[in-house]
Amino acid sequence: MSTLTSAAFADDPFEIRNWPDFALYLSLIHQATGMSLSDLEAAESGLDDRRLDRGAVSDALIGRRPIRKALLESLLRAWSLPDVQRGQVREVWRRLDARAGAGPANAGRCRDASPHALGLHASIRVGDSADDLPAYVRRDFDDHLREIIAKGADEGAFVLLVGGSSTGKTRSLYEAILNVVPDWWLLHPADTRDVIRAHREPTERTVLWLDELQNFLGADPPLNRAILDGLMRAGMIVVGTIWSEHYMARSPLRHPDGFDKYADDRQLLKLATRIRVDAEFTAREREEAAVLAKRDERLRVALATGAGAGLPRALVGASALLESWEHASSPFVRAVITAAADARRLGVGSPLPEELLRDAIEGYLSPADRAVPPERWLAGALPYLTDELGGGTAVLAPYARKAGSLDGYVIADFLAQHISGVNRTACPPDSLWEALLAHVTNPDDLRRLSVSAQARMRYRYAEAALRRLPELNDLATLDLTDLLVRQDRLHEARVLLAQRIAVSPSDDLRDRYDKLVNLMRRADQVRSRPGVTAAVTGLLADFGRADLLRERADAGDVTAAEALVDVLAEQGHLDELRERADRGHRYAAEQLADLLALHGRVAELRSRAESGDEPAGRRYRKMMADGVPGRAEAARQIEELRAQVDGGDERSARTLTALLFDLGVADALLDEVNAGTPGAVDRYLALLTAREETDRETLHHLRAFGINPDGTPAAGTP
Repeated sequence: MSTLTSAAFADDPFEIRNWPDFALYLSLIHQATGMSLSDLEAAESGLDDRRLDRGAVSDALIGRRPIRKALLESLLRAWSLPDVQRGQVREVWRRLDARAGAGPANAGRCRDASPHALGLHASIRVGDSADDLPAYVRRDFDDHLREIIAKGADEGAFVLLVGGSSTGKTRSLYEAILNVVPDWWLLHPADTRDVIRAHREPTERTVLWLDELQNFLGADPPLNRAILDGLMRAGMIVVGTIWSEHYMARSPLRHPDGFDKYADDRQLLKLATRIRVDAEFTAREREEAAVLAKRDERLRVALATGAGAGLPRALVGASALLESWEHASSPFVRAVITAAADARRLGVGSPLPEELLRDAIEGYLSPADRAVPPERWLAGALPYLTDELGGGTAVLAPYARKAGSLDGYVIADFLAQHISGVNRTACPPDSLWEALLAHVTNPDDLRRLSVSAQARMRYRYAEAALRRLPELNDLATLDLTDLLVRQDRLHEARVLLAQRIAVSPSDDLRDRYDKLVNLMRRADQVRSRPGVTAAVTGLLADFGRADLLRERADAGDVTAAEALVDVLAEQGHLDELRERADRGHRYAAEQLADLLALHGRVAELRSRAESGDEPAGRRYRKMMADGVPGRAEAARQIEELRAQVDGGDERSARTLTALLFDLGVADALLDEVNAGTPGAVDRYLALLTAREETDRETLHHLRAFGINPDGTPAAGTP
């Protein structure tokens, strides 16, 4: 925002230092003329260029993007300014336009960018092949991608390539910007702070490179829609890539109390034009690759070996990478690789120092192997893992910010994604969680680590990660508040919110504080009764959502009564559904009948039907007519859904967890909890709640404190 005033402009227009100042200057001139936007459109009819449409002028006067000369000249003619004032305005514009050509600080031209610095993987080396890029095989989506970038050169754009690791996303973006905007500036930000700086001081003819966009999501400070929208409006082209599973994780799931922790990410992603990138080449792409392979030996070798993994993955030595893990030379080598892949799976993208790998490895080794001193096996494993396989790619790449130093090791993307898929439903051991919490310092990594822990019901680790943040932002404060409330640490939660509100009095924080105060009052009322454990746990589990609906329903609110039934069904509370159905609530009877049928409680369903329960009778008759669904068909559907979840389908996660809940398969739902599948925690707890054989005390404890990596209930006392 500009700090200049109209008086400052009147005294000296050359005090204007940037485009926002210039926009304010023009808006003051426009106000002085007394003309409206409609007046400008009317004046446009007398001009030849017809550039004064309402949207373009509005953007110019509020500073959404640098003002082009043609539009400025149209405004000057429509305003009928004196010649002296016109000259002043033109001179200010020329000065700003000349400065804009310098580009962002520390930025170079797209044509001069190092492909490997931008994230392109090293290629396999064959014979005397040079350390440059293999010949580029045009992808079927290239024309569409380049059209978007070309259009963005005039009006800004945000294009996002979505796919697995090593599918060619980054190479396609690199080739596209070289083809369409080679002379533009290229800004490669290290973190969201660099992006925010670019938003505050936008430059013309600039490409913002956001390879691996997932590393900017959930960051601190957060990257949000307003920032990218502002960059696009300033005429910048934003290009990025993201792994499918990270895109899928932002699928629209409701938070128990209505707060959506992924809302900002989802709004940001909606801005993008999305292009999906598959690992396998199409027939046309393979034909072109075969032609290029006649003069590029690496393509020839990749075509011969890439049938299983896809050509782009063959080019980065995927087969050799897989071999290094699947047939590791020692249990220590395999353990280090798996630990590094699991760290990435949990959201840690920073280089992993030796000390972290040493501390993490214990949980991956057998008791006999643990007897070997860590210094001995680590000294033997690291040289092997950092050696270039096939002359191009290493399992672990050493990383250093400064010459002569070693910050840690980064696992090859393809291997990390492959191992994450193979071990998807296996939660990493305690030793990795503890090592990450001891050694990770990057705030963005800690935030992502806390989210991964919450999605897996590892609440102890989620709290520890949040506590390690240098400063809690609003989102982290809300997450930590949820954990404290779940464990009946209400006073701690209230103090935490009050402290954050003193720094950042946002509406979300104030709303959560008010809800917490009401929740504490209600909890005190419940505690005054005998046998309160279940009631208090249920009250705190969803931040009082069901309790508030119950109070309104009992007061005669029909809408609240139906919403309560939905919540009870979602959470598996069959006892209360029975009670409300027996009191004559038809919708409760319908939901109860559906749940009884889904969970195979035929005897109870028949009993209710015989006693005159119409929804139960209808559901029982349908069940008898249709028969019990075949387990083989259900298993096939589950496998298909899991494959779609692994491939990044953003709807399949909810469908899968709902199906497993309907089938009553608790072990399979626990697998999805261990995988961090969106919605799995709520479905798992709902299924346990619906089961009559579930020990209620154990269930209450699980809701509050979650589970250990081995699946046992976590320790904790409110």
